[in-house]
Amino acid sequence: MTEIAPTAIVSPRAKIAGNVSIGPFSIVEDEVEIGEGCVIDSHVVVKRYTTLGANNRLHPGVQLGTDPEDKKFSSAVRSYLRIGSGNVFREYSSASRGTPADSATAFGDNNYIMVGVHVAHNCRLGSDIVICNNCSLGGFVEIEDGAFLSAGVLIHQFGKIGRLAMISGNTGVNLDVPPYVVAAEFRAAARGLNLVGLKRAGLGAEAIAQLKQAYRILYRSRLPLEDARVG
Repeated sequence: MTEIAPTAIVSPRAKIAGNVSIGPFSIVEDEVEIGEGCVIDSHVVVKRYTTLGANNRLHPGVQLGTDPEDKKFSSAVRSYLRIGSGNVFREYSSASRGTPADSATAFGDNNYIMVGVHVAHNCRLGSDIVICNNCSLGGFVEIEDGAFLSAGVLIHQFGKIGRLAMISGNTGVNLDVPPYVVAAEFRAAARGLNLVGLKRAGLGAEAIAQLKQAYRILYRSRLPLEDARVG
């Protein structure tokens, strides 16, 4: 049974599946879709053209589907925020919809988004990602499955974070981060493989050994990038 608090404002043009809970003073706008089993706490805003899959949890103060922070954006544009299933958005996190017409910001499944995180327009996040408190993603950022962003990470627009990469706290990322590595320092630089993440993901000893060899060639051989890639 779906439960909607008396003080919540839910548009009759929103599509709400079964077994959804919408808490006090939350707002669900027109043309929103909320999947089975979602829990929306108090003071949450889900704006138009946002789609939520099943079993997402939105904590107090979350804002989803906000207009992009982009001077080129026109409020008349129809663009989207699409969120998969099993995601958790902690307090006061936010995600904007796309800037160009018919474009989307997209999340996969089972991501954990912590307090104060902002995901900007046209970002594309995979699944099983953890983003810790007060991180900020610029527009068109891509994050692949299983990546881990520690607190206070800033990612420049169009940046890409590879699968199972780990970014240390208070790191500014202005270049792409390859899969599997740990990136650190004020301007992100590779500082080894994310061995903890690789083992948790079930990679075996042989695969990890191959990644270690690739890392040594790319980052320790001092070869030009094109030569290292061939090696």
